[in-house]
Amino acid sequence: MTRFHMHVIVVALVGALAIFCGNYALLIGALIVSFAIVSLGVVWPRLSLFGPFICRGTNSRRCVALTFDDGPDVRSTPALLDLLHEARVEAAFFAIGKRVAAERELAARIVREGHLLENHSFAHSNATNFFTIPRLKVELTQAQEAIQLATGIAPKLFRPPMGLSNPNVFHAARALGLKVVGWTARGFDTQVKDPERVVKRIVRQLQPGAIILLHDGNIPAERLLVTVKLLLAKLHERGYEVVRLDKILK
Repeated sequence: MTRFHMHVIVVALVGALAIFCGNYALLIGALIVSFAIVSLGVVWPRLSLFGPFICRGTNSRRCVALTFDDGPDVRSTPALLDLLHEARVEAAFFAIGKRVAAERELAARIVREGHLLENHSFAHSNATNFFTIPRLKVELTQAQEAIQLATGIAPKLFRPPMGLSNPNVFHAARALGLKVVGWTARGFDTQVKDPERVVKRIVRQLQPGAIILLHDGNIPAERLLVTVKLLLAKLHERGYEVVRLDKILK
C-alpha cells in the first residue's frame, strides 16, 4: 500500500464522518487539504506519495551521483563526455528515446565509456503525466527498445519527464521492471544561466548519497562544461566522491 492509498483511505473516512455529522465545512476542508497533498506529490518526488520514488542513495559515505537528463544532444553531450573522461567520473544519463534513435553512435559512446544510459521516456511529452497506463507502457517500451538497440543494454531505471508522477507512472514502470528515480539536489540549470548560481543551489542540498540532477540536453555546451567543472571542484573541496548512480543504490 502506497502513501497515496493511505491518503485516500483517510480522506474517505474523514469525508464520511463529515457527511454523517453534517459538518460540510470539515468536508470542504478535507477536500482542499487532499488536493494540496496530491498536487505536492505530483511535483515533489521526495514525498514518494504514489510509489517508491528513489531520490537518494543508500550509501552513508560521502558519495554522490551525477545524473544528466534530456540527451543525448550532439551539441553538448560529446564535450561533456570528454570532460567526464578527463575527470574520471562516471555518470548516469536519463535519455529521451527518440534522441537515442537519432544519435545511436553517441548513445553507444555513453555506455562504452562506462556511464549508465537510462529511460527518460521516448518523446518527453509535457502531457506524460496525463497518459493512461497503456499509453505510458508504450512510451516507456519505445524508449527501452531504442536504448537497447543502440547500446545492447536495457535500462533498469526510469526518470519521469520533469519529475512529475502519479499512480499510473509507477504502475507502468513496475510492469517493465523499472525503478523510478528522482533526485536529491538540483540547480535548475535549464532556467538559471549562471553556472555559479546553479552550483550554489546544488551545494546547499548536498548530503551523503545525494543524486544530483543536471541536463545535457538543450544546454549550451560551454555553459554545461563550466557548470560541471565548477561542481566537481566544489564536491572535491567538501570531500565528496562522485560514483556511478547504481553504486549508491545498492
